[in-house]
Amino acid sequence: MSGEGDLSLRVPWLERHIELQRLAALAKRIQSIHVATSDEIVEMAGKRYRKLRQRRRGSRGKIELELRRLETVYTIAYSKLKEAARMPSIKEMGDYHKALLEAFIGIDAYSRALRQLKKGVGLVKKFWDEYKLLITTSNNPREAARFRKEGCGRILSVVRRLNKHLKLLSEVRRELAKTHVIAEGLPIVVVAGIPNAGKSTLVSKLSTAKPEIAEYPFTTKQIIVGKVTTRTPHFYIVDTPGILEKAPSKYTPIEKKAIAALKSLPDIILFLVDASPSPASGIREQARLASEIAELVDKKFTRLMIAINKIDLAPQAVVKKAEDVLVKELEGVSSSRLCRREATRISALKGVGLEQLIDHILECLRATTPWIFA
Repeated sequence: MSGEGDLSLRVPWLERHIELQRLAALAKRIQSIHVATSDEIVEMAGKRYRKLRQRRRGSRGKIELELRRLETVYTIAYSKLKEAARMPSIKEMGDYHKALLEAFIGIDAYSRALRQLKKGVGLVKKFWDEYKLLITTSNNPREAARFRKEGCGRILSVVRRLNKHLKLLSEVRRELAKTHVIAEGLPIVVVAGIPNAGKSTLVSKLSTAKPEIAEYPFTTKQIIVGKVTTRTPHFYIVDTPGILEKAPSKYTPIEKKAIAALKSLPDIILFLVDASPSPASGIREQARLASEIAELVDKKFTRLMIAINKIDLAPQAVVKKAEDVLVKELEGVSSSRLCRREATRISALKGVGLEQLIDHILECLRATTPWIFA
């Protein structure tokens, strides 16, 4: 009986482990795909085409050359379109990639481009089968040349008509490849907060990531992944674009990327509160945003942790007031959603409190990712 109980408790972690493996496998697949443009495909086919020479003398040799010319154009067009068609369908994507895709270009536009590409692959194959037969049964080289010209024209016409779809898929591929998660099955800590709260500074101090850091908001426009290796177990720490408190319908594309990461990636959301004299939002607004994020993330295995940053710039009384405001705002949040109700005081820039922060992260990970400590 107790064994069954233990198994039921472990199910969420098993689901999480499987989800991360799927996410990592899809990220690797996306990185391995090359989506060529129509111009690149046509140029490559032309270069190979022009190098072909007649191998045998006489009419049969000329007809054979025409067939090889058509085959060359077909092979390049088919293989390049087929390669681009390896881009994952919506059904193959997890919540993270789907959310990023919706924020970037829209799921419908992506699905339509993928459908048109696969239809184009079928057309190219159809024209090859049709004109291969016409050329091989030609009565003379002139007839074979006419069929070759027709067949190549129709194949390359398909490629050119797919140009806008290929460009869209290429842009999506680049966007998703930038936001990859490395496949090692490590826990993931996503750093969230308002613009200029010090998220990039913290991630660069703790991990291998080197995000752009500047003294103005909205520096981070991508999801940046680093690895914390100073303690064991190692874990990923993810820098996200800043979010301001507002209705979800008013989120910018950059903010939507952050929300996608928060809803899909983390074992822990580390919410960074800016306690400096001139934050992008006041402490109460930041506290409300932290509470909203806690409610936004409804997965059983995700926990929220709070850190108050820039304590080197804030008087002790301001930091204490920030702690009181956060405790009050988070009263309505279930304990099962929190790593701890108390905030950790840090200065990411000065390196103050970072060892204690890592202690708190590892303590929380023991609850959220128990297989790592097994």
